[in-house]
Order: sequence, then C-alpha cells, then structure tokens
Amino acid sequence: MKTIRAAGWRLLGVFRKKRRDAEMAEEMQHHLDLLTERKIAVGMSPSEARAAAGREFGGVEQLKELSRDERIWMWPDQLRQDVRFGFRMLRRNPGFSLLAIVCLTLGIGTNAAVFSWIEGILFHPYPAVVHEDRMFALAGTTRGASGFNQLSYPDCIDLQKNSTLIESFIVDQLIATTLSVGDRAERAIGGLVTPSYFDALGVRPILGRGFTPDEGVGRNAHPVAVISYEMWKNRYQGDPQIIGKTKYLNGVQHTIIGVTPENFHGTFVGVAFQFWVTIAMQETFDPTGYKLEDRDARAFESFVFLKPGVTAHQAEQELSSIARRLENDYPETNRGHEIQLLPLWQ
Repeated sequence: MKTIRAAGWRLLGVFRKKRRDAEMAEEMQHHLDLLTERKIAVGMSPSEARAAAGREFGGVEQLKELSRDERIWMWPDQLRQDVRFGFRMLRRNPGFSLLAIVCLTLGIGTNAAVFSWIEGILFHPYPAVVHEDRMFALAGTTRGASGFNQLSYPDCIDLQKNSTLIESFIVDQLIATTLSVGDRAERAIGGLVTPSYFDALGVRPILGRGFTPDEGVGRNAHPVAVISYEMWKNRYQGDPQIIGKTKYLNGVQHTIIGVTPENFHGTFVGVAFQFWVTIAMQETFDPTGYKLEDRDARAFESFVFLKPGVTAHQAEQELSSIARRLENDYPETNRGHEIQLLPLWQ
C-alpha cells in the first residue's frame, strides 16, 4: 500500500504540484488533530496532547519536505532504468526470477489479507450491523479523573428518554455461565441486552425472532434466549425445529426464540457470543444482586445510533447537558459524572 500510494503521489506531483501540496498539508494536519484528540480522550491536557502528538507524528514541515523530495521530475527516467534492468535479469536468471515472483506474490497476498483484517477490526468491527457509520459507544467519565467507566442502567434509561438526537440506545453486558442441554453441561459466553438490541443493529434472526419490548421489563420474568448461528450448527446440529426448545442457562430454563445470522457475533470485538438473553434476567446471571435500579452499578456497555444528519459533536453536547441534569437530580451517585461519545475503534 505504501508503494502504491507513493507512486500515486509522484504522478500527481508532476501535473498539479500546488494543489497536491495543499491537500498534503490538510491531510497531515488532520492526522495530527486526530492523534491529539485521542490523547486528550485518555486524560492528557490539550497542550500536553498537542506536544505528545507532535513528537509521535513527527514534524509536519519535515514530512512535507521529504514528500516534495520524493516528487521529483527524474522519476520517469528512474522507472525506465529499473524496468530495463529487471528484464535483463529475467533473461539471465529465469529460474531465480520465477522464484522471486512467486515469493512476491505470496507476500503481497499475505499483506493484503492482514490489511483487510486490520481494516475490518478498526473501521468495520460489526460488519453485520446496519448503519454502522452512525453507531457510537457511550462511556462515563469522572470529572478531574482519567479513564472511562461503564454506565448504570438507570442512567442509560434517562439518557434514552431525554435525548432528541439519538435514534436508538442499546445496552449490552457480557456474561459467562453454564449451558445445560440434557445431561451435557458446558461453559458459554453470552450477552445480556435490551429488547431493542437486534432491531437497533438491523440484525434479523434467520430463524424465529428477536426480543419484544415487554420482555425487557419484569424482574427475571422472561427466560427467553436467542442463540448464535455457531451454537445452532455445532450444539444443535442445525435443527430446523429449534425454535421453542429449551436449554438451561445458569440453572434456569430458557426457551429458544431465535437464531442469529452466521456473520453476527455480538458487540464485543474479539468475543463471539453464543447466546443473548433479555436485560430483565440480569439477576439470574449476577451473583452480586439486582442492578437495574442501582445508579451506582456502572456495569453496562452502551451503544447509540445517531439520527441521520446528526454529528457526533451535536450528540455529545446533548448528552453532556443531560448528564448535568442527572448530576443535579442525583448528586449522591452522579456527582462529577459525565458522558462521552466514542468511536467504535477506541
């Protein structure tokens, strides 16, 4: 990729030097600003963040000069000489040249595969999700302290009720439990989610359905589960009649109501969930007790989808305003507590 990009810059430099210089300066400044924002997000002051970003990114002017040095008029002659030399070597050593071509092909293929994987993890962590570009993570922060916290469920509910710029909220908590079917028991990883989870993500089960709104209320009142495609294929041998059958999660019988698509694994990057249960069942999976009414229990991952046309800055301003109101209403639990909107890769 670097070689291709460098060649492109050289070619463009021949025909539109001034315009390319302006574009290059803008791009470098954008990367420097982005690096500064990331360092501010982890607790640095703006001045410290700018200085650290400058050291890490390198001098912008030096980078410009280096790039200009690369865009010289002699590159067509150099290219012609390189091609000539390559053909001469190919005629003299065809066996070695063939081996080199094979090695280069394998290397390029491997690099392309790794790049695609990294790009997917960083920029498209949830490929099955509709409108992933409007999806952000919510994080709590404490005024004057560094680092991020999760949110309490009551705070999530209040944010959802009072926001006008956010299309949908979802809550997700990772749980590890015992799955029992018949006389066989095994450990399983799943998600404790709000009823709107699958609808907000745009994920449609290939069998059955997702959760309904009423299944998110009532303490331990709705023991239903959606299972992953992998669990359906491997644990249940792809049984087409799986809907309505039961399994035990943490000793509590749950009815299977849906099966997710093959390419959906949940909303924890790097963790493939095997099942999802409704948030109403939280106490069943948490030995420390009921947390859905406790503002001190900041234990839930939260995500939002912005309405079309709404910027992250606008949404964060609104969320900050709501957080200040919650601080006034609940000073014992929310004093100094703020809300931030984070991109999925952070």
